[in-house]
Amino acid sequence: MNYSKEVPAAMRTLNLLEALSTTPEGLTAGELLQQLTLSRSTLFALLHTLKAYRYVEQPVERGPYRLGPALFALLPAQARQLSVLTDAFHADTEIASLPETTALTHLDGSETVIIAQREGRHLVRVVFQPSMRRLASKTADGLVLLAGQLDTAVLPSLRSQLQQIRQHGLAQMRHDDTVEIAVPICADGNQPIAALLLSLPAYRHDGKTAAFLTHTLHQAATRLSYRLGALVYQPYGWAASVPLEPMTTLNTKEIDDFLRQPWGARLACIRPNGTPHVVPLWYEWDGRFFWLAASPGAYWQTYVRENGRVSLTIDEPWLPLRRVLIVGQAEPVTSDDIPNGLTGLRQKLTYRYLGQGASAQVEHQDTIGWSAFRLTPEKMNGYQGLGPMNSER
Repeated sequence: MNYSKEVPAAMRTLNLLEALSTTPEGLTAGELLQQLTLSRSTLFALLHTLKAYRYVEQPVERGPYRLGPALFALLPAQARQLSVLTDAFHADTEIASLPETTALTHLDGSETVIIAQREGRHLVRVVFQPSMRRLASKTADGLVLLAGQLDTAVLPSLRSQLQQIRQHGLAQMRHDDTVEIAVPICADGNQPIAALLLSLPAYRHDGKTAAFLTHTLHQAATRLSYRLGALVYQPYGWAASVPLEPMTTLNTKEIDDFLRQPWGARLACIRPNGTPHVVPLWYEWDGRFFWLAASPGAYWQTYVRENGRVSLTIDEPWLPLRRVLIVGQAEPVTSDDIPNGLTGLRQKLTYRYLGQGASAQVEHQDTIGWSAFRLTPEKMNGYQGLGPMNSER
């Protein structure tokens, strides 16, 4: 049998995908027919099949076809991370609150690829096309990602600029009509695997706006890195250039804003023999109570049922080093006591920490053997920065 022959159907499919990859805004069926030596029936059969599996998409009926999101699953070694990252990006409430367009990008050779975006709320805003490719050396997100490859083959003319980006942990670039700000997302805390990009019209960019957007973008990148498993956020392995401020107290609004972000918590309770028991867990904060879900067989639920006096610690392991310390009374509750029930709590926790796709999975909706607790805070203090630990009372 001759295995050296090419398969015509496979070649037609590859030619179609390559044609679409050259035009981020997409091509109509007529334009594809002009570029490809295909019959009309063959072209539409291929397009129908590729659309069904999301390798090609057509946002507007009878409009242009373009590459679809399923192609990102083919990216080597990082498919699962990119899927988790995309879910986390769409689930992040602070990113959703930004008034300007944000996007996730990935480095593919000398180009960046738009993985996902959230359009800004202004009438005049930047909009990226899905799967859009841009030259990495000419974009802020591209420079952020290239800075992670400074020790490999990069353009000598860029080395000084990339070194500055490594020191400051961000890149900013002004084009004719727009300004871009980008920060790295690091699954291991150091090496960028993707970039978080924000783009806005140049006329809306000033010093005050830039400071706010840069701070918010950095915080979002730390959360997304945290969602991927990072224990610290120190892009490129450099210490952050932001000065370490002395410890200050968080006000009520700052505490509330911090608690609504998807940080992990550590619950401290007392064993029957009087020794402490500390366990990491997820939580939901509604502005009045903390809601906790206990998996079947979790030891801590037994201890809390016997002694409801507990403390909860929630902190971030990177600048600005915010933390909230809670002391209160935890009590078991029934499903009827929980807003939307125990199933709703499990789904809310899963969505909060793993993204929308995970919350729809059956295994995250099961409540057999699960129980819930409501923690009423009696004392709650928040701090930022470093300072004498004995001041935290």
